[in-house]
Amino acid sequence: MKVQSLDPKHCRKWKFADRSDFEFNKIWELGEDIKRNGQIEPAIVRPIKDSEYQYEVIAGARRWKACLDCDLPFMAVVSDLTDGQAAIAQIKENQKLGICDYSKGLCYSKLLDSEKITQNDLINNIQISKAKLKDFLAFAKIDQKICDAVGNTSKVSSRTAREILSISGKGKKYVDALIELGEEIRNGLGANSLKNAVDAIVLGVQESVDHEKTFALPSGVVIATWKNNALRFSNNIDFSQTELEKHLVQFFSKI
Repeated sequence: MKVQSLDPKHCRKWKFADRSDFEFNKIWELGEDIKRNGQIEPAIVRPIKDSEYQYEVIAGARRWKACLDCDLPFMAVVSDLTDGQAAIAQIKENQKLGICDYSKGLCYSKLLDSEKITQNDLINNIQISKAKLKDFLAFAKIDQKICDAVGNTSKVSSRTAREILSISGKGKKYVDALIELGEEIRNGLGANSLKNAVDAIVLGVQESVDHEKTFALPSGVVIATWKNNALRFSNNIDFSQTELEKHLVQFFSKI
């Protein structure tokens, strides 16, 4: 398909776009990069009949927003897609990108509720199980007060979302406990640790599972995770076990 140069002012974002507002960060940096290097990857748009806009952005909303804010030409493939085809095109395109679970969950919920795609077609295209899809769909069912307490949900996994939904169904005390734990959830508190943290607040019991703690280099690269009194190294970290053993022995010899 031919890539066309469009005026971003003539485009609007599709209402079923799967990026949440908080994922439109560093747009100016993206715009500056496009200025220097050009728009490497074209977006996907479809023509629409509208008094104000000519196209709808199906995939590539961040690229479109960057071009719009920086007054740059917007490179896109124009394709006359149905809603169902648009949904699949967006899913295929964004599987390559770092879309958070929360954004995916809300998008999947909107698509299914509006009957733009069937559940079976969605499962086949994103290649997950029905149980995993339920995890994603849990995001749309969580009490808004809990979502507000968490704020940025980019670090909340779909599994944790389903746990939040399950816990909140136990009553107001549990909802209040989840709200109290909003900051920890925002920072990536896992499903198992969350359950114990809520029980500690509601029932006054000691958490049997330690909160997960991550260790990262100054660059931000996570090298290990500490949980349940055990240290687990990240799979992408390459190190000498012999050297590590030597340092551990030296460390504990001083205790």
